Amino acid sequence: MIKVMLLNQLIIKAAACCCLLFLPAGCAVPSASNSHTGNDSQSAKVSADKSDQSQRKLVSAKVIKVIDGDTIKVRLNGKEETVRLLLVDTPETHHPRLGVQPYGPEASQLTHHLLDGKTVDLELGLGGGRDKYGRLLAYVYIDGQSVEEELLKRGLARVAYVYPPNTKYVDEYRAIQKEAQRKGIGIWSIENYARKDGYHPEVIKSNKNRAGKPQSAPRESSFEPDKNGNCDGEIKGNISSRGEKIYHLPNDRFYKITKAEKCFATEKAAEQAGFRATKN
Repeated sequence: MIKVMLLNQLIIKAAACCCLLFLPAGCAVPSASNSHTGNDSQSAKVSADKSDQSQRKLVSAKVIKVIDGDTIKVRLNGKEETVRLLLVDTPETHHPRLGVQPYGPEASQLTHHLLDGKTVDLELGLGGGRDKYGRLLAYVYIDGQSVEEELLKRGLARVAYVYPPNTKYVDEYRAIQKEAQRKGIGIWSIENYARKDGYHPEVIKSNKNRAGKPQSAPRESSFEPDKNGNCDGEIKGNISSRGEKIYHLPNDRFYKITKAEKCFATEKAAEQAGFRATKN
């Protein structure tokens, strides 16, 4: 009996040795070998995050002069360059024909405050990175803070000049602009002043009250959608099969699949046209 037991133990040990020798051929891997799976997943996530950050290629430049809200001069690689901020447009302050536009000085003042004498990081535009005037196109950062976003948050710029391939942050910028529009601050405090085609100071001049203060101009601030029913990121007005007039904001659940009958620049304009907010 003892001999039989010893023989069985020898057979088990021999089988185990064979499994180790021929592990690549298909023997089961002990469960302990999978103990690093969770750590590996976390490491992969961290690596992916670092990879995303590394996609933002930045170059440092010294600010020489702030020209206006959306244009600066810098020294880059030993050369003086005029830099135009991408995807935003602030009211004019030095334009030979348009002169000083409302909220232009405020936009310029903010850019001065953020950038005067500072070293900034530039994320250069794609496709050559220059406009038709030879200005360098770039997203501008100061201490990791986006200058474009700061202007939009305060209602001192509008999202504009959206031309591929330089559309990387357009969705984020439009979302910030929508919030400024909702609050009615800066350029959005005067209805119909900031439009898709630029700024319209004549609206203010033609609607002054007796005290000389600008009043909001009566407006519809609406436009027709494109052939696909899109509104270029603006509010979509849709008429349901039951005849209900409903408007959809860009961050609403069904915005992307909604085909617009009318487009609006603000919620107030949509409501003035008889549309109500969606309930989703």
